[in-house]
Amino acid sequence: MSALLATLLAQVRAEFQANARLRWGGLLIAAITVFYLWLVLSDLRTQMQADYVQLVQRRDKITSLAGQEEWLQRAEQARVLRDALQAQIPSVETLGLAQASVQSLARDLISASGKPLRVQAETATEVGRDSGIWRVPVVISGGMAPAAALQLIQRIESQPNLVVVEQAIVINRNAGVLTLTMAAFFRVQEAANESD
Repeated sequence: MSALLATLLAQVRAEFQANARLRWGGLLIAAITVFYLWLVLSDLRTQMQADYVQLVQRRDKITSLAGQEEWLQRAEQARVLRDALQAQIPSVETLGLAQASVQSLARDLISASGKPLRVQAETATEVGRDSGIWRVPVVISGGMAPAAALQLIQRIESQPNLVVVEQAIVINRNAGVLTLTMAAFFRVQEAANESD
């Protein structure tokens, strides 16, 4: 086997020395390969420089942020806001009570407006995973003038508990049409007990 390999190498060497075009072609291939490697290394060096600059900028930004003392004040402000928001979320025993409470609130708002509107319950969904806080939406729809719709929205937003208007469509045609989705948020004890 090694004798066959030695013979083959000797033939290749003899052909290489005898043929000038083969030598020039081999030299050209080697030059192209070296040039290609040089381009690859140049691109790699450029990318490494860009990564280094980005890391230095990130380090400088983190260092400057770490020196700021406002973060403690901001954390305290965020805690106060979170506690105030949590205080607006009432606790109920079951999800059914939460849905009944939202429907009752919607009917009270409708009766105060004096307009014949419809209330349609939507599916309640949990906010986040295992948070125990549920979003309970209802859709209020019917004929209502834009000014009365605005008053209804203001009454919804002035509720002491966390109630938001997620969508409001007011069409100002002959009689005016309102479609409004409002959602109230509740801390449901039943769901919290099941996750424990």
